[in-house]
This record gives sequence, C-alpha cells and structure tokens, in this order.
Amino acid sequence: MRAGGLSRRYAKALVDVAADQQVLEAVGRDLHTVAETMKRNREAATFFASPAVPLTDKRRVLQAIAGGIGVKPLSAKFLNLVLEKRRFPYLGEIALAYEELTDERLGRGKATVTSAVPLSEPILHGLKERLRIATGKEIYLEARVDPAIVGGLVAQIGSTIYDGSLRTQLKKVRERLLKNEHH
Repeated sequence: MRAGGLSRRYAKALVDVAADQQVLEAVGRDLHTVAETMKRNREAATFFASPAVPLTDKRRVLQAIAGGIGVKPLSAKFLNLVLEKRRFPYLGEIALAYEELTDERLGRGKATVTSAVPLSEPILHGLKERLRIATGKEIYLEARVDPAIVGGLVAQIGSTIYDGSLRTQLKKVRERLLKNEHH
C-alpha cells in the first residue's frame, strides 16, 4: 500500500531533515509509535480530528503523549506542525510514507512470503538471501502461512508478486484442460 501524495510530501520533507540530523530511524520509530497509539485509541483519534477541540488543548495533549513516549525533538516539532496544519488524521499515512521513503533511502525492501506450512529458519534465510541478490536491497522478510495455497510459495516485493503456489499451478492446468476441451 502506498501513501497518498500529501502524506508523501510531508514524509519526504521529514526524511530529508531527519537524515541530515542523523535521526532517520529514531524519528521513524517515533512516528510509528504515535500513529499506532492513535490507531488503537479511537478516543484520541477523534479528539485530534475534531474541529470543536481548541488547538491549544490538542497541543497540550500531544505534548503529554510525545513526552510520555520520549520522542526526539525533531519528531515533536514535526508532530506539532502536522497538528497545526490540521493533518493529524493522516498521521498513519504519513508514517507509512516515511517508512517507505526511509527504506528507499537506505536500500531496503520488504517482502512477504506465503506458504501452506510454516517455513524453517534455514529456508527463510535462503529466500531472504535470494531476494536480496535479485533486488539488490537488504530485505525484511515477513512469513505468512495460508493453507489455501496448498503448496509452493507466493512472494510479494512491493507491487510485484511471484506466484509459485500449487493452487495457481492447478488452476492453470484446469484452465488448459477446459480450453482444450472446447476445441
């Protein structure tokens, strides 16, 4: 999932400044933590989104949250800017865009591998290494289990999907058989 244009612009500006200040990863953690807090706490999200709540009250609560989490000064400044510009409801998108842009800048990629049964650590390590070689990026691998694929693997890197599942292979065989049956 890619973040919207406005969220990416905010995130890009923050990534540039955070990289200059050498706090790229720490600011990312801060954004993620605050965004997750908002996602888990509907009352807080509603509070910050409400036009009826005065900005001074929102600033005070945000300062308490940021202080409780121990965010970096740059993160606190950015969160206040987002609040002032009335973009706080988009914080989750901004955090996602920040993570994507940070990964791009640091040459990292995320991959999801789905298998019918849990994969062993040596197999996961081998997959991660093959994906690193194929993409030229350091890969963060998320392993999922979905018995519906029957066997084989489905790997997704960004928007690219490599489907080597038995389910898909059986579907293709079925389609070929049905196609030949009609000729």
